[in-house]
Amino acid sequence: MGEGSVQYNMPTRDAYFDNLKFVLIALVVIGHLIEPLYDNPLLQPLYLLIYSFHIPLFVLISGYFAKHIGTGDYFDKVVSKLILPYLIFESLYSVWDYWLYGREQLVFSFFTPYWLMWFFFSMILWKTAMPYMIRIKYALPLTVVLALWAGYANDAEYYASVSRTLVFFPFFLLGYYMDRSWIERLRTPVMRIMAVLVLVGAFIMLGIYAPQIDKEWLYGSFSYESLGHNEWSAGIYRVGVYALAVLVGASVMSLMPQRRIAGVSGMGGNTLYTYLLHGFLVMALTVSGFYEWFVDVPVRGLLLIPLGLLITVMLSLSSVRVMSSWLVEPGVKRIFKRQAGRNSRTDMS
Repeated sequence: MGEGSVQYNMPTRDAYFDNLKFVLIALVVIGHLIEPLYDNPLLQPLYLLIYSFHIPLFVLISGYFAKHIGTGDYFDKVVSKLILPYLIFESLYSVWDYWLYGREQLVFSFFTPYWLMWFFFSMILWKTAMPYMIRIKYALPLTVVLALWAGYANDAEYYASVSRTLVFFPFFLLGYYMDRSWIERLRTPVMRIMAVLVLVGAFIMLGIYAPQIDKEWLYGSFSYESLGHNEWSAGIYRVGVYALAVLVGASVMSLMPQRRIAGVSGMGGNTLYTYLLHGFLVMALTVSGFYEWFVDVPVRGLLLIPLGLLITVMLSLSSVRVMSSWLVEPGVKRIFKRQAGRNSRTDMS
């Protein structure tokens, strides 16, 4: 679908996607909070369910809102909305890590993204590649083949976020091609009943087989060999991970309310801030001895779920956006030259 389609002229705010983004960012925060207690049998199925779909679905949404490819300021926005915030927060997380963990040396590793900053690094690569990828016939199946192939390369892991960039690129491209009518087809009564069954079934199955599941399969950042599979057919496991992501992600999309929800929908527009800021809190809690309180009594771990929701709400407030916008969304229009006679749109499709 081209950038001049009806979808390009979508409203500035869409309650459905704001609701969906709020749910996803809450799951990101909860997932990071419960990760240190992954061996807790009460939290393990929830962690696996979250990681089975929340990254692919976030990437899909990002691709859906990348339909403005072809506008004259496209690459200017890549610089101002992605590259500069990445450089700022990659540096801040490096400094925070150095101070918090008492490292002997302060290291800035811009080509090996720090923890959650991989998403920004990969987004930069996806958006840079998209104007050229959409010119290729069968681009979507090509990205799937590349993602499967990447698992056989032991050197395509964390450096430059190569593995995750390739593994999740199909979801970004699928989001770009996705039409709003696809969502409407997911929201029929029959599909919503099926969605409930899929989510319940997935949670039960993940709970039953959690001890046998290697959670690293869901990260997209490890080679097949490092996950214990060096056979030629190892790529079939990634196909299974993709299938699970599509089924669970589509089920969540099917059940998401379309109407504006007081408070929730508004906060769904601030997910960028929550994503970039919550990591500092999670890291601080990890080194503070906070998790020792949960080790001996597994049921206490369930309290991390409402705590994650609380942190999500706090960091999604408009006041937080006002106070931190100079870091998250720095005003950089002055650094770009104005080209004489430059049209507002250029043909990049």
